[in-house]
Amino acid sequence: MAKKAKAKPKKYEERIVLFIDFLGFKEHVEKTVQDPPFLTKLLAAMDQVAAIAKDDKEFHKSQRITHFSDCIVVSYRVDEESAVFWLLMEIAFCVVGLVEAGFLLRGALTVGPLHHSRKHVVGPALVEAYRLESKVAKYPRVIIDEKIIGVAKAAHSEDHDEEHEERFVRDFMTEDADGKHYFDYVSWRSVVAIMGGDNDGYPAYLHQVGELVHAGLKHAEPDVLAKYLWLHRQYLAAIDVVKALPQDHPYRLESPEECELIETLPTFTNLAATAGAKVQAALQAS
Repeated sequence: MAKKAKAKPKKYEERIVLFIDFLGFKEHVEKTVQDPPFLTKLLAAMDQVAAIAKDDKEFHKSQRITHFSDCIVVSYRVDEESAVFWLLMEIAFCVVGLVEAGFLLRGALTVGPLHHSRKHVVGPALVEAYRLESKVAKYPRVIIDEKIIGVAKAAHSEDHDEEHEERFVRDFMTEDADGKHYFDYVSWRSVVAIMGGDNDGYPAYLHQVGELVHAGLKHAEPDVLAKYLWLHRQYLAAIDVVKALPQDHPYRLESPEECELIETLPTFTNLAATAGAKVQAALQAS
């Protein structure tokens, strides 16, 4: 009887890993039952999330993807050239695109030991990404572990040096009030200046953010309200930046209509105050 060849022992690789999913997915699914046409919209949004990792083996040979329901895991070896920058770009376009479609995402990007094949994804890096997404992100934001900066510098593009690559990566990283870095998908600086979004369309985009805030601040659950209060703060900050521009500021002179539209967006002050009181009451009762 012929002996079977021994399988090579599996080993972890150092990999960049993204774990991301929908905020409020259970409620989205429930809505598909009450509103059947919403299923088409939800499936299109799920396809948009899956498109974060286009299966382009020629460009990113070490890319691996695992997609289940509303969750996606994407990883690359740490030596993949400029992988951090391109993955951040894909995350940015996906998050903004989903906001325009009426959905919010939460996730985390980190680096560490991981085994990721067509069949399996396992390792400390996945555990850490899931921990960051579920325990640290809390709000509708994608947390970016600062460890990826070192990876980006070490595996920079041939067209950049380490400093250029680091600067490009840091452009996508905004420090939040809790000291964590995340991708800012609300401010003009991030959506237009860094991502290259349409300046003329930015007021309509910010209006859509406001629509999500407005709906979210009416939720019954305090833990959900806390998430939308966070988004409300980002939304108000984006409006306040424009309101604070002097009358002779170049942007105000070049884009007067856009400034007027942004300055007249609703602020939902009373709704946010009521939501905040509910959150505080829940915290005191716990």
